[in-house]
Amino acid sequence: MQVCIKQPEQSTHAFSTSEELLHNATGGVAQVFRYWDRLRGARLMPSPSEVDFLELRPWLAGIMMVEVTGGEGRELIYRVVGERAVRLRGYDPTGMTVSKAAFGQSVAYVLANYSVVIDLRIPLYGWYDDEIADGRRVGSGTLLLPLSGDGRRVDWVLVYIEDTAAYDWTWAR
Repeated sequence: MQVCIKQPEQSTHAFSTSEELLHNATGGVAQVFRYWDRLRGARLMPSPSEVDFLELRPWLAGIMMVEVTGGEGRELIYRVVGERAVRLRGYDPTGMTVSKAAFGQSVAYVLANYSVVIDLRIPLYGWYDDEIADGRRVGSGTLLLPLSGDGRRVDWVLVYIEDTAAYDWTWAR
C-alpha cells in the first residue's frame, strides 16, 4: 500500500510503500501500524469504532485520537491524548484544535502532515534522530493513520508518537 514517509531533515513528503515504513519504523510504530493494517483488511482504512484501546494498551502512552470536523475549513481536535504527548508539550491539549496546540517544527508543518493523511487517505510516518549530551542517540517518530466511519472520508486520525528518550535503557548497559 502507498504511504507517506517524512525522512529526517526532509521538508517534503515522499511516497513509498508500507514495507519501507516498517523497515524504518521503531518497535511501537511498527506494532501500531500492523494493528491498523489488520483492522482495515482490504479497505482503504478502518472505522474509528473498530479501534480497541485494550488491544492498544502497550502503546497507549503514545496514542492520540484527532477528530476531523467541518468541510473545506476543517478543524482538527485532539479528543484522546496519551501521556507521552502531554509530557512532550508540558500540558494536556485534549479538546484543543491542532492549530492551537500543534507540537512540531511549526503549526503549518504539522497541519501539512495531517492534510496528506486526510486528503490522500494514506498513512504518514515521520521521524528524526538526535544525539544528546551523554552521546546516546535518541529518536522520535510520529505515525498518522486515517480512520473513516463511511469508508470514504477521513473523520478521525489515529496518531502514535514514539519517543525513545521516554524509555529507561539503563538495564541494557
